[in-house]
Amino acid sequence: MPKIRPKLSVVLALAMTAVLLVAGPPAEAAPGTTAWRNGSFVVDTPNVVRRSDIVVQRANTAPTESLPLGNGALGAAVWAADGFTAQLNRTDTFPDRKSLGQLVIPGLSRLTSAADFTGKLDLYDGMLRQSGGGMTLTAFVRADTQQLVVDVTGADPNSTQTAQVKLWSGRSPQARASGGTAALAETWVDNNGAGASGRTFGSLAGLTAGGRNVTASTPNNLTGQVSFQPNTDGSFRVVVAAPTWTGGDSIATTNAVLNGAAQGEVRNAHLQWWHNYWSSAGLIKISSADGTGDYVENLRTIFLYASAAQSRGVLPGSQAGVADLFTFSQDKRDWYPSGYWFWNLRMQVAANLAAGLPGLNDPMFRLYKDNVDAIAAWTSGHMPGKQGLCVPETMRFNGNGTYNGGNDNASCDSTIPPMWNSLNVTTGAEVGLWVWEHYRMTDDRAFLEAHYPLIKGAAQFLLSHATTGADGKLHTRSNAHETQWDVTDPTTDVAAMQAFFPIAVKAAQLLNVDAALVNQLNAAIPKIQTLPRTDTATQQQLLTPADDANGNTMIGPSTQPAAQRRNSENIGLEAVWPFNLIGDNSALGRRTFTSRSYVNSHTWSYDSLHAARLGMAPEVRTALLAAIRQFQIYPSGMASFTAQPGSEPYIEQSGVLAIAVPEALAQDYDGLLRIAPAWPSDWTGEGTVAIGHKSKVHVQITAGTPTTVAIASGANQQLAVRNPWPGQSVTVLDGQTRATVVAPQTSATVTIPAQAGRSYLVEKTGSAIQPFQPLSGTPATVARRYDRATIGLPKATPGTGTISLRARANGKYVTAGTGTPLIADSATIGTAQQFEMADLGSGNVSLKAKANGLFVAADNAGAAPLLAKNAAVGSWETFQLIRNGDGTVSFRAQVNNNLVCAENAGAAALIANRAAIGPWESFDLITN
Repeated sequence: MPKIRPKLSVVLALAMTAVLLVAGPPAEAAPGTTAWRNGSFVVDTPNVVRRSDIVVQRANTAPTESLPLGNGALGAAVWAADGFTAQLNRTDTFPDRKSLGQLVIPGLSRLTSAADFTGKLDLYDGMLRQSGGGMTLTAFVRADTQQLVVDVTGADPNSTQTAQVKLWSGRSPQARASGGTAALAETWVDNNGAGASGRTFGSLAGLTAGGRNVTASTPNNLTGQVSFQPNTDGSFRVVVAAPTWTGGDSIATTNAVLNGAAQGEVRNAHLQWWHNYWSSAGLIKISSADGTGDYVENLRTIFLYASAAQSRGVLPGSQAGVADLFTFSQDKRDWYPSGYWFWNLRMQVAANLAAGLPGLNDPMFRLYKDNVDAIAAWTSGHMPGKQGLCVPETMRFNGNGTYNGGNDNASCDSTIPPMWNSLNVTTGAEVGLWVWEHYRMTDDRAFLEAHYPLIKGAAQFLLSHATTGADGKLHTRSNAHETQWDVTDPTTDVAAMQAFFPIAVKAAQLLNVDAALVNQLNAAIPKIQTLPRTDTATQQQLLTPADDANGNTMIGPSTQPAAQRRNSENIGLEAVWPFNLIGDNSALGRRTFTSRSYVNSHTWSYDSLHAARLGMAPEVRTALLAAIRQFQIYPSGMASFTAQPGSEPYIEQSGVLAIAVPEALAQDYDGLLRIAPAWPSDWTGEGTVAIGHKSKVHVQITAGTPTTVAIASGANQQLAVRNPWPGQSVTVLDGQTRATVVAPQTSATVTIPAQAGRSYLVEKTGSAIQPFQPLSGTPATVARRYDRATIGLPKATPGTGTISLRARANGKYVTAGTGTPLIADSATIGTAQQFEMADLGSGNVSLKAKANGLFVAADNAGAAPLLAKNAAVGSWETFQLIRNGDGTVSFRAQVNNNLVCAENAGAAALIANRAAIGPWESFDLITN
């Protein structure tokens, strides 16, 4: 991602105590049971998926509380403002990804304001369901066509209802109405700035209703409306048609897309698609006594839902790690809406593959395949003297490296001064490696043939970019991604050549093409240098592999480790993933991880994934939970780049989680299948991971020990499996007949002569047959919480009103400044001295400053002064309210179990750092 982003290089100290709300007690497999029976891993798919349903126990009236619906090309962010509001977004409204508008249904206020309101996003059905005040709502973006459907029951049959689609100032739609159909349509041409395509794009939102006396109108030039009465049974339906639009008759197009949906059957095909989707997904159920495992499982399942809801269009629905299809802020978009960063797509690509859902990556691969000619032209003009394809890291949808309409921050451009991605030259190799990985996973030769031109072009470029030095080795001068600019031998270049050149050779030989290129690559491979080293202590020295024996080396960003760093990427760990050069047997890799400069630095932090590849189970758990606590602030399960409510939700944080979890359960990236290489010992894991050659591995693990290891082979292959129980004897059985396939052995690696369509059980020799119990679950019924993060919305807790605090240390009132710590410095009470105190139960409270509407936190896990800074309540924002015998109160911070003190007799900021109560730790609580 570009450096223009703010840097969040804070090292997060995880609280030892996490506040958790789960849907009942964590459900684990019965001891000594297996979900494997008669050649199949039996999963109660609906109920496992529904463990992760998003439950809103109060109306989600704020845009930031919106829930996502989508069919891969059309998406909606839905919240309860004005009864019902849904912002409609598409994947193809370039260059600015403009919204189609917002649907508002005011008559649903009776439902959303009811005391008995409840709602749930049913992930298995792809539907939002709400009830309250005697009404029900079911909303969904149809999986089979470009419609948003809202079905309602319980309305007053005699009432007049309205539904509107609205745009806003700055937009210039044509508003039309005819009969019972209204439409807002707008077109524009992509013709501004460098790199513009010249193509016409547009937006269309057409509206009708199913009820009585439906009449369409246009109250103003930004609004289309339908008015109607519910059916005599109190039901009605609102349908919005929202197809691709480049101009034409908006009413005729709307009616064609609606195709009778206002009255006809609209659910069957939608439900069939979602049910088929989930039946093919590799689900992983996680349980733990403290609920952390369950919460991680929920986020992964939500990612798989969101991925399907955003990844079925012509081009990817996510750019820069943003979940653009579920944005809620009108037309405001982060970063570069007409472009794509591959750094922020790759975790999503990997997560989809590991879940056995390769089709969700089609839009990403299409983005690069269809733009090969444009990329070649860009390379020729902006990387003079080079051959092949320099694939821009920030690539516009039409295949060039411009950035936001200019060339000053372009990618793959040696004609401008070094910038963020101007000399970032390995994106093509990365995409090429993912082409090969898709082929390895699917054995789809036609796919490889279609995408081989990108592999060829990327290899040609790196060959022409590297030069042979006096040492006989290949050298480059490029960016170390965005972190170092214009440096010698960046690790990204070295790792890309080490990983990609042999793959390019394999691809060409498999397809029997480009013998000359194969010869060039084979000649270059021995000349690729080793990964650069630096020292763990200062990360300033250039060391060599010979220094590894001293135990103080790590992989550096380049052969200029002291060069300025401009972004917070752990470049040395790129060799671990995605380049797959170093695994869990590497001390160098582990040192590179433990000495990394940037811990949990961004929503895209790969800490948990790198830990999984390195076999570091405790670090997997720590990194996953750190990212959740820091960034997952939306009840939809999505994240904020700034760790505060923003303009758009981000999917990249859950994307990293969604690949780290299966990597911790099973890995086969280098041809060796590892079972539970990095699974946290206090989590029970049960599920399926897709592996190479159309195969799957099913694993159940409890207390760090695998109990079920079953493999369904999709091809004839010699399948190498690392012994899941090191040093113990294992036997491989036929998964259906239990006939012996591989005789007992204690080898570190077991090789299975697998056949397509057959399954195999890897068991401890002599193990008793375990009783059968299918993998199942209980649907979520309440919102869940991990620390300050929530999935869904818990019921509002009754507050104790507006209060002020007077410090006994100096007799002054506590003030919450704007961006400054709390301090007892005021002689009077004003807004800055007022707090909303809410009862969190169990004697705990939160304090929301009226000065800025944010919760008071014991910042930096209590190591820093109290600060009103966060939008949600977690352990940092939770305080035990202690009522003292003299009528005063004290506060104990949950995060570090210390008492809040008016430090230095009130002359310094409040901080939680005391073990005993005295005058400095005592406050008068005044109810305002």
